[in-house]
Amino acid sequence: MQAILTAETEAPQASVGTREHVERFHRDGFVLIENALPRELVATVRAAFMEAMEAKVARFALTPVKPTDGRDKANDKVKIDFQPEGGNHDLNRWNMHVPTQPEFLQEMLIANPVALPVIKALLGAEPVAFLIASDTPYPGSGFQNIHQDFPRFGLTVNIPLVDFTEDNAPLEVWPGSHVRDGVFHTGKSDLSGAEIKALVARVPGRRMLIKAGSILIRDQRMVHRGTANTGTAPRPCLAIWYKNLDHYRITSLTIPVPHRSVANRLARVALRMRQEGRGSSGAVASKKLVNLGNFFGRVVEETSVSDRDYRREIPGEMWAHFSPEMRSLLRYASVQGTPGGGQSVLGSAILIAVGTAFTLRAWQLKRSIAGAGPSRT
Repeated sequence: MQAILTAETEAPQASVGTREHVERFHRDGFVLIENALPRELVATVRAAFMEAMEAKVARFALTPVKPTDGRDKANDKVKIDFQPEGGNHDLNRWNMHVPTQPEFLQEMLIANPVALPVIKALLGAEPVAFLIASDTPYPGSGFQNIHQDFPRFGLTVNIPLVDFTEDNAPLEVWPGSHVRDGVFHTGKSDLSGAEIKALVARVPGRRMLIKAGSILIRDQRMVHRGTANTGTAPRPCLAIWYKNLDHYRITSLTIPVPHRSVANRLARVALRMRQEGRGSSGAVASKKLVNLGNFFGRVVEETSVSDRDYRREIPGEMWAHFSPEMRSLLRYASVQGTPGGGQSVLGSAILIAVGTAFTLRAWQLKRSIAGAGPSRT
């Protein structure tokens, strides 16, 4: 097995203390930790990532497209309304849950010794890393609509694998938009479309021109968007999501953790939705069905507190090399040869009920496809 850098080896020194990082996060909704990863580690991860990404692009056989609605120049729409074209996530934009292999499940990425104290200060002593995915805008990708990821408090940790520049689709954020009236809290903050438009008119956006090897910790309530890639190369970036389990609240997608067997079955349902929406012609057959499958898949992953499911189990040998800290962060992941995390009948029942509603909506969309044709969905 390839050697894995752990949090105890080659750890960079923090330039600013955890308290200052937390204060910046409370104020702005994000904090940037520069030079958090060694350059050789970033290079190794980037090479493995692009190999996996190119294999996925080839497998999906979606043809890059030129937009007819001007999204490559500007987009003033608000709220989440992704339009998968030329990619599986949005205009020539790709999302990929990274494979379970040593390059990606490294402690320096998931349990980084500088970032993790900040994450714990924000979420509590026992956070869970429940998703290890990515966002990769290819050349020709457009502006996303301006949106929040979720109205509830949670963290996204972005790790750029190349430098973010003006022309390769840097993330744009609206500082302070994670809370109302400038007072930090961990409650719900669900901005309406009108409120987002008013905020964007009042607060200047900030493009995050950050360097590869930095770590960006951001509030999932913060208003942001992806920008257009006018360059000549993809812009890969890892996204790791963290949450706490101190309370159960369905509206926060925090429920008693369901049986892994239930989560795996519903993950297959979400995958089937995406496959049917994607079609097989080189163009997306139904944007709505692809988005429904994407969203339902995220619901399954967050309620079951892991995206390491039946397709991305962690090998027992790899798990044996993890530190106790790493195992705690990934404690609900599927590990080969061991029972899956979570054994709640109530959580399983709730997830099944949610899955039934999504399946009904997918059935309605498929009827629409059959009746109206792909170009109308």
